[in-house]
Amino acid sequence: MLKKWSLLFSCILLLTSCADREIIDEIQVVSVLGYDYDPDTDNVRGTILYPIFKFGPTEEPSIIAAKAKSPFDIPIHLNNKSSLTIAFGQLRSVLIGQDFAEHGIEDLVNTLARNPDLGRTLKVAMTDGNAHEMLSSVTRKKIKDYQFISNLIDQNIKSENLPRTNLQTFLFSFFSDDRDSFLPILTQEKDAIKLKGLALFKKEKYMTSIGMKETFLMKLLIDGTEHGRYSMKIEHSGHEGEVVLQNIRTKTNYELKGKKQDPIIIAHLKVNGLVKEFPEWLTLTNPAHVKILEEELTATLEKNSDEFIQKLQNLEVDPICFTDYVRSRTRNFDSEAFKANYPTMDIRVKADVELIQTGISE
Repeated sequence: MLKKWSLLFSCILLLTSCADREIIDEIQVVSVLGYDYDPDTDNVRGTILYPIFKFGPTEEPSIIAAKAKSPFDIPIHLNNKSSLTIAFGQLRSVLIGQDFAEHGIEDLVNTLARNPDLGRTLKVAMTDGNAHEMLSSVTRKKIKDYQFISNLIDQNIKSENLPRTNLQTFLFSFFSDDRDSFLPILTQEKDAIKLKGLALFKKEKYMTSIGMKETFLMKLLIDGTEHGRYSMKIEHSGHEGEVVLQNIRTKTNYELKGKKQDPIIIAHLKVNGLVKEFPEWLTLTNPAHVKILEEELTATLEKNSDEFIQKLQNLEVDPICFTDYVRSRTRNFDSEAFKANYPTMDIRVKADVELIQTGISE
């Protein structure tokens, strides 16, 4: 029995000595890491945003920036400028400047994918300008929430129009042969940082951006939603106006028809929503007007979705993963042949809008 207790005690000692302990006052805990590309020097600039804790519950955000030849070397150069050891274990967001994204993000993605210290749920986003300038603006604006960017993206995924995205989902799409990746785009507006839409990528290169309305359509087409807000212009009997749907709940199902070499993809959207705003010529206490509105919203949603899909086809990008969907349902799937036919493929949307509430006027 004594030998067993001695063995157990020895194991406990070995286990407790496996990892180095870090004291919070002796490390620089980073919350945001930004990357920019300098075409003149062919260098990468990395910028970290971290909180400076003062006496009491207050803290202020501060930054350190450094340049290197590759994203892999950035942490070394940042540590050379810091009085404390820089720790990335609590990193919540990675920002990629637009110049960097246009130059190509393959080296950066490989660096992020291989770093065991990074959580898979951290948020990755692109800025419509310079990532260093955006992080510098945070310190000037004295935004006390140093996790503001991560929280901004997270709440828009949960309650608004942004598709689900984090480091794990981005890496999965990036390394897949049958889908294209996307990232949220952040922009500065006077004293605020706000979401602008989505950046669409083809392999490692940034291709184009889409606005928040198209971002919501993409969210519907990827996996539906339980929340969100969408405005549409409608016309009927010489009248026109704008309708805003809120708290949209959408179930999305796909149907594959046609021949193997010439498939037809149909996205079925079942939409339940609350009418938040509507034109005066509609009386939503009248069931006939409710029916008219549902028909107009259905037709408009189908039209907008079809135009959006055609835009993606013209750009030859597939963030909605049509390629992956057809591959999973086709024996001996030919990926190259599908991608060659993708720009002219018959992909359409069939919507069914049902108004479950019509606002306080009801």
